[in-house]
Amino acid sequence: MKKILVSLSFILLILLSKTAFCQVIIDTPITNFVKQPNLYVIVPIRGRVIGLNLEVLHGVIITNKRTGDKSSSDNNGIYQLSVAKGDTLIFEFLNHSKETRIIKHPQENLNVVMIKRTADQLPPNASPSDLRKAEKADDELYRILEKDAKLEGKWNY
Repeated sequence: MKKILVSLSFILLILLSKTAFCQVIIDTPITNFVKQPNLYVIVPIRGRVIGLNLEVLHGVIITNKRTGDKSSSDNNGIYQLSVAKGDTLIFEFLNHSKETRIIKHPQENLNVVMIKRTADQLPPNASPSDLRKAEKADDELYRILEKDAKLEGKWNY
């Protein structure tokens, strides 16, 4: 009889401890399990868009991929758009390759050179070697144009 009482009291103790454990889970506020939403700090960003001959491009469509907001460059090639850090901007202009930029420092101006990239004009069955060469040439041209634009003061506005 004593064994039965000890066994029953042991079982009762286990059940009570499990009940207490479950009660702790039930009493825990659900907010502890909810992930906080990303907070975006929205700031205006400006920039200028120029072309292959360092001419200003007006009418370039700039789209914020996250929000869908759009803007276009004015007669001086200048645009303004509201962005947050991490946003992706897509620049589109007739007869030019799309340019994509990710916002790293929204307080800085974001100037863009738009060209028609050789790599975009290759046929779909082009060899990986040809594609690498074209991309390398495009990147070199882009680097030179950005340097020239800076030297000629195109980014000053």
